[in-house]
Amino acid sequence: MKSYTFIILMTVAFLLTGCGNAGMFMASNSTEVQLKEGNYTIVAKNVTGTSEISYLFGASYSWGVATNSVGIIPLEGKKMLYKEARETLWDNFEKKGESIEGRTLALINIQYDSNTTNFMVFTKASVSITADIIEFE
Repeated sequence: MKSYTFIILMTVAFLLTGCGNAGMFMASNSTEVQLKEGNYTIVAKNVTGTSEISYLFGASYSWGVATNSVGIIPLEGKKMLYKEARETLWDNFEKKGESIEGRTLALINIQYDSNTTNFMVFTKASVSITADIIEFE
């Protein structure tokens, strides 16, 4: 009887633990910037950053701009998909020979794309952020 209790407790613990990604952080504050005065220049167009994560024994789905995934055994990637995609976007901008230090830059025309793949025991979620970059004068 004790061995059955142990097996049941271990099964419940196994099912209730794991790793997950809860999607995008939506901030409640905003800043309004008027782009009609010609006080900016477009320094890069269609810069993209991508991030992905995959799990064994999990599931992923995307709804609107939020992508969610949960799994028991993480295989690759980081849990903060949107943060990593945004950092990759800025890294890709710098790889084009542009520096971000000491400049007043902003992302405009931001587009979020997500993709989820679910198989019987494998799930993968990816997020891509594409934007134009402007510099204020």
